[in-house]
Amino acid sequence: MRFMSTQCRFCGAAVRPNTMFCPSCGQIVVADAPAVAASVLPPPFRTTGGGPREPQAVAAPVAPPEPVAPVPLPDLAQPPARPASVAPPAPVAPAALALRMPQGAEVAIDQVLVLGRNPAGRAADHGGAPIEVADPTRSVSRVHLVVRPSGPGEASAEDAGSGNGTLLERGGARHPLRPRDPVAIHAGDRLILGDVVVEVGTAR
Repeated sequence: MRFMSTQCRFCGAAVRPNTMFCPSCGQIVVADAPAVAASVLPPPFRTTGGGPREPQAVAAPVAPPEPVAPVPLPDLAQPPARPASVAPPAPVAPAALALRMPQGAEVAIDQVLVLGRNPAGRAADHGGAPIEVADPTRSVSRVHLVVRPSGPGEASAEDAGSGNGTLLERGGARHPLRPRDPVAIHAGDRLILGDVVVEVGTAR
């Protein structure tokens, strides 16, 4: 391997590198440090557009969403409230019944009624008030029919043993009444005493 030599600056003799003393004159020789190569810097960065590169805009930070208020949950430990109880409507009393006589008179069935052509003499035997029925043909017996109230809006009728009998007409059908066998009557019924028709309705 060949080493490069330098010259002594005092006597000019050749001096090997890294030698402190000159072999010719004995002076201290400081070898010249090799030149340090200049550091090579990379060429400046060039953009493809030829001009200086503009800095990119930085996006503004996104604000975090506002917290959502929690929805209160029902307390499962507490029993649900019961709805307020509504009082049922008061029952409506049924309308009182009444008899409508052939002449148009209305007689309320609020007591025992004894109907006939001339019932005054025997009405007390049935415990009721006499109700005279006009009958020019004399088809109605002197005591023909007994009508009794049996409750609010209720009544019954029984034939008192009349000569021509009594028919109960309801819904277009006629049913003969047996003597002294009371039958319930309702508004809308018709009682046929011989040739006379007495209607059952509600009191006005």
